[in-house]
Amino acid sequence: MDETLRAREDFDAARFRAFRKAVLGTLTRRGRGLASMDAALAAAGAEGRSFAGVHEIPLERVVGSAAAPGKVGDFDPGFLPIDRRLRDRWTRIYRAMVEGDELPPIDVYKVGANYYVIDGHHRVSVARSLGREFINARVIEVATTAETTRIHELRPSARIEVSRLGRYDEILKHILGHRHFQEIERGHEVSLPEAAASWYDNVYVPVAEVIRKHRILEHFPGWTEADLYVEITRRWLELSVAGQPSGPDNAARSLLAEDARRWWQRRRSLRLQERRGSLRPYE
Repeated sequence: MDETLRAREDFDAARFRAFRKAVLGTLTRRGRGLASMDAALAAAGAEGRSFAGVHEIPLERVVGSAAAPGKVGDFDPGFLPIDRRLRDRWTRIYRAMVEGDELPPIDVYKVGANYYVIDGHHRVSVARSLGREFINARVIEVATTAETTRIHELRPSARIEVSRLGRYDEILKHILGHRHFQEIERGHEVSLPEAAASWYDNVYVPVAEVIRKHRILEHFPGWTEADLYVEITRRWLELSVAGQPSGPDNAARSLLAEDARRWWQRRRSLRLQERRGSLRPYE
């Protein structure tokens, strides 16, 4: 088969997979577009950047974009193409990769264990479609909140990992608030790592135990325990301000009740769309 024809067929197949995942995402509340680097930098509490050289990186760890908002909307979270206008360029890159042409490295930011594309979105998309495991990249490393607080060093069992952007920034605010009250109580300055360890023992762990007791992770596919910690503490505060029974258990029950309501609403909405024939794939 002619490689151009094969490339076009693979593009159309990839785009249809993106469509099906978008429908599923309506039920699971997963975003349709790529994770934005702007949000990731804020979420990670970026404090510096350093060039880490040119080397191969695993494609499974390429999770988002550092490009303009328009580019972020061109691909889904798995780098499947969304917009049909990408077809010609995607096809050219597909042919180049299949025929063994040497392509320049992509440019990425590394935040923690993940990478965000500065330049090279189409190359990542095509490489994934072809089943490649690695891609050559120029890497710029970004320091994260976890490295600043040394939480994983001081508490090796800690798994403070988030999947939803903005969560690291909120967790850092919790740690800074905890440090503030520690300094008032002790009457002297408390280091950020020391405050982070105390926050983990006295704030995070009790909430995490509630999450496990209610088995909340089973109801939120793709979320992490730290994601739920942020959501439950936010809801805890909202309940308290509203004068309602609060605390982590009540916040957890409120979250589960709201999720159940939204799930049924989404199912009803999808069924209505199916009856109206509005879920037709790409024409």
